[in-house]
This record gives sequence, structure tokens and C-alpha cells, in this order.
Amino acid sequence: MSNNAFARVAKTLAFLLPAFAAQAQQPVIDFGQVTRQELDMKECTFDKSADAVVLLDNAVAYFNDEHNLITERRIRLKILKQKGIERANIRIPYYSNNGFEILRNIEGAVITPTGNGGYNTTRLERKNIFNQQINSLYSVQSFAMPNVSVGSIIDYKYQSIMKSYGGLDRWEFQGEIPVVSSQYELAPIPNSEFAYSVYKTPELPIEIIPNKSEGKVKFIMNNVPGLRDEVFSATTRNFLQRVNFQFASYTNYMGKTDYTHTWKTLATELLREKSFGSQADKDFSGIPFIKGLSPSLTAVEKLQAVYDFVQTNITWNEFNSKYSVEGSKSTLEKKKGNTGEINLLLVSLLRSAGVEAYPLLVSERRHGLVDTAYSFLDQFNSVVAIAYADGKQYVLDGTDKITPFFLVPSDLLNTIGFLIDKKKQGFVYFKNLPQKQREFIALTGEIKEDGTMKTNAVVSLSDYARLGKLRRFKTEKARYLDAIVKEHPTLKVDSFSVAGFENDSVALEQSIRFQTNLKKSGGYSLLEYNFFTGMQENPFITQYRFTDIDFGTKYTLSLVGNFTLPNNLAPESLPGNKKIVSVDKSMSASRFIEKADNAIRLRVTVEIDREKYFADEYLDVKGFFKEVTDLLNEPVLLKAK
Repeated sequence: MSNNAFARVAKTLAFLLPAFAAQAQQPVIDFGQVTRQELDMKECTFDKSADAVVLLDNAVAYFNDEHNLITERRIRLKILKQKGIERANIRIPYYSNNGFEILRNIEGAVITPTGNGGYNTTRLERKNIFNQQINSLYSVQSFAMPNVSVGSIIDYKYQSIMKSYGGLDRWEFQGEIPVVSSQYELAPIPNSEFAYSVYKTPELPIEIIPNKSEGKVKFIMNNVPGLRDEVFSATTRNFLQRVNFQFASYTNYMGKTDYTHTWKTLATELLREKSFGSQADKDFSGIPFIKGLSPSLTAVEKLQAVYDFVQTNITWNEFNSKYSVEGSKSTLEKKKGNTGEINLLLVSLLRSAGVEAYPLLVSERRHGLVDTAYSFLDQFNSVVAIAYADGKQYVLDGTDKITPFFLVPSDLLNTIGFLIDKKKQGFVYFKNLPQKQREFIALTGEIKEDGTMKTNAVVSLSDYARLGKLRRFKTEKARYLDAIVKEHPTLKVDSFSVAGFENDSVALEQSIRFQTNLKKSGGYSLLEYNFFTGMQENPFITQYRFTDIDFGTKYTLSLVGNFTLPNNLAPESLPGNKKIVSVDKSMSASRFIEKADNAIRLRVTVEIDREKYFADEYLDVKGFFKEVTDLLNEPVLLKAK
């Protein structure tokens, strides 16, 4: 099923909900109790590979006299396999800043079947529950459920109290492991309205039960398979079955206040926000750095200078935010801040240097894709700068120390941003970019009569291929070579060097001198040439695919080889020249191979001309990659003369 079909279901299910007082409901099965069917369960019938299954994920959200948001949540899960035992380590994060949210009444029980058809129950002790502050905003309550083994049923519950309904988050019916029943009931505060939107696949039904007399609504989904991480997937968040909420309006004696936004009103309100629009428009024209910029610089040169200044002088505190709590001037003085503080400062500095620049709300790849049909601010998790110079668009993240100014940050590939400006506000789509992952591999080898081969490999990486390796080189330099050769354990590396990492405009060039012994099979020596492509095996091996395939960018690989033969070996026959084309013609691969004089010469190319493929195209992609890996792994057969 394509992601488009997933979204269409959501767009038909947006409503407003009137509210009245309500109380929390009791779960169907009493806490710490179990049914015979649950005790006897050996596997999840609708997700047989699962190591554990959630039997019940139930939450009831309601209010008290102070209009706090109170959520009673209970989770029951069964351990099916040895690997699932690690799920007994429970972590419950919460927003602890300024006491906005507290967790209390945590209880837990483990029910384990015995050999005689009965079961034992072990209770979680309060002394084994620990609280830890993660950062200035978040904390976590953690505990390990006791005496858990395969077959155990874990039952735990807790209460969350938030100061206001501003903490109302989306409810996810789906997770990494399957869920037998997921239920969420919401009772909004009196005289309020909430908008909600449901995202689901057509194959999985949902039950929505409005209760107008009590002013609440309940959502139920049953038998939801697990959604586990898949290769070349930006995030699973886009594909989780879920319901999103947004505060719509509130009515009091002064009348009705509407909190729903169009994208235009959202932009307008952010521009008025002291911690957003005001911080993007600070005047820094008088600081020494801006005053020191030469008047002869072009707009692009000014942009690059400002970007380099922020990258070099301001440190990211590892926290994402859309806002500048400290303020741009304070961030510049302290030389440290969150994403909002650094990038709103970057916008101000660009403007002060005479460069057209705006704040751009973004949802990074791991955070999920924005649905433009709903003007929900929470769809975004950060902000960057977008600038225009000499007729071109540039997207800059001042917290990123590696990405050059002319590349869109990797975290934003195939995402949608929202430009914040009174007149120019609108969506920015990061797809079909001119830059791609470009790899060029040149192999020059000499085969000795004893079957050893000495090879000089030069791997040139450009654009996003360069950026990915450069990031790894700077963060994991000690293990960089190991990562390159890990797919070739028989190689003996004689020398290794990297050039070009100090100049963004040139390719990153890796030179590797190595030697290996030709493999032998059936009286033949095997000349292999699939080195450093990353395509030794087909990455797509599962039978089914749930998430879209997202490569980030288009891709080009060129591999050329020249291998000198010894006097005692000659090719029995050469692999055939071949061309592979995908069903939609967006992917292609070719191989040309010949014997010239006393050498084998070859050229292999792989082109992927789409950044993204829908999940229902999985079998086509899987089949193409199988053919490509088979092509690259087909050796030249050499026989003794």
C-alpha cells in the first residue's frame, strides 16, 4: 500500500468534539489478573515473528477541577521469545520542566505460568522504581519488572498529570511489536473543542465511539501488527496507525476563542511570538563580525561567511526546539544554544549582512513527514534558516558542523518545510534535488602466478556520498577503515589515505592498497571485482515491506577495473555484457567486460533516478537489487594454461 493511500484515509476523519465533565473508565480485565487464553498463548497469530505482544494498551484522559490533563494508562504485554525478555526494562519519559508533568501511582505485576497449569504473580516494589533527569526539559521513570521469563505476562500502570491540555499528544495504536487491543478515551475540558485526525491503513479497521452526553470520544484498534525498523526507511512514524489532536476552541463568558490555525495564521502568530519572530529579526549590523564583511562580497559570499561564523563559533547543546528561549543576543554572547536559538540567530545575522533570509519550520526525517492538509505546529520538531542569494535557494542549519552551505542538510532530504514570513509564507519541498550520492571506484590490480592479487583502489565520493563518509570520518576516525573493509574480511590492507576532506567543493578520495588471494572453485581461480560498493548482499531480504523505501537522494555508482593477468592464467570465459532496467525504468545497471592484451577490463554502472519508492513497489525494488548484486558478484573464471 502506498503512503498516499495511508494519507487519504486520514483526511476523511477530522471532526470537532464538544466537551463536558467525565470520569476515567476501569479497564476490562482487573489489574494483575490473567485469562487462560493469555497464559496458553505461544505466538501472536497475526505477527508470528514477534518476540513479544502487547495484549492491551489502554489510556483514559480526563480533567479535574483545575483543568489538569490526567491520563490513566495501563499496558499489558506477553513475552513470547527469549529476545523479548529485554522488554521487561520499562522507561516512561515525561516533560518535567517547571513541573509541567508528574508521574505517580506506578504499579507493576508479572504473571508467569507454572508447569502445573497455574501461575505465579510477582509485584513490582516501589524501591525499584527510579527517576532520572534527562535534560532541562525531560525526565524518565524507569524500572525492571521482576522474575520475567518466556511466557510471562507483564502488567503495569501509572497516572500522568499535566498542568494543562497543552500537553495532549497523539495516540499511537501501533509500535515495534504487535498490539492485540489499543484503546484511547479522551474527555476534553468543558466548553472546549478539539480537532482530531486519524491516520490508518484501509486494511486495519478502527472503531470511533463518540459519547456526546458525557463529552468524550473513544478510539479502538485491534490486532495491529508490529512496525519494525526497515532498511532505507527514514522513519516509522509516518506509517504508524495513530490519531492526532489539536486544541480547536474555548468558550467562556467573554465568548468563543478559536485556536484552530490556517497555515497563514500560524505563520502570523509565530512572527508575533517573542521567542520566535522577534529573535529572527534582531539587528546585529553593529557587531564587529558583520561590520568587518567586505562590501565587495557577493550575496552568496556573505551567506557563506555568516554560515561559517555560526558553525565555528556557536555550539549546539544537543536539544531540538522551534523557539529561542534565551534570545538571539544571549545565544551569541554565550556561544551556545538549542536548534531554535542557533538558527533564529543565523537568520538575524544573515539579514544583518544584507542577505534575504527567513525561519523555516522543519520536521527532520526521523520525526516524520508533514501532512500539509493539517496546520498542526507539532508536526515540526525544529527550525532552520532558508536564504536566497544570486537567484538560488540555500537551506542552512547552524548546528550542523559538516554540511556545506550549498547542500540541503541530510536530515531534511525528502521532507517538507514551512517558510515563516508575512508575505512569502509557504511550503518548501526537499525532493528532486540536483545533487545525489555519487560514487566512483577505480581498481587497478595485478595478479601473481601464485594466485595473490595486489590492488590499488581509489574511491571518489561526491555530494551526499561524500557528506555521509565525511561525517563518519570526523566522528569515528579510529574505526573508519574497519567500516570500509568489514565486508571484505580476507583483504590485507597495505596502506590507506583520505584526501579532500578539507575542501567542500572537491570529491572525498579514499586510496586503499590491498592484497588478497583469489578464491578457487572447481579447478578455477575466481577474479572478483565487487570491492567497496556496499552491494555485496541484497539489503532487501524480507518478504513484505510496510514503510516506503527512502534513499534520501538519487544515486550513481561507477566502477572501473583493470586487472593484469599472469602468464599461467587465462579467462575460461567472460561474464556476459548485461543491462538491467527496473519495471518503471527509474533504476538501471550495466556491465561491460573484455580481455585486452594481457588484462581484464570492466565497467559497471548503477543508476537510481528516484529518491523514494512506495511500499507497494517493494518487490520491484527487491528484484532489481537482487539482479544488481548477482551481477557484481559474478566472478571472472580463470583457468591454468
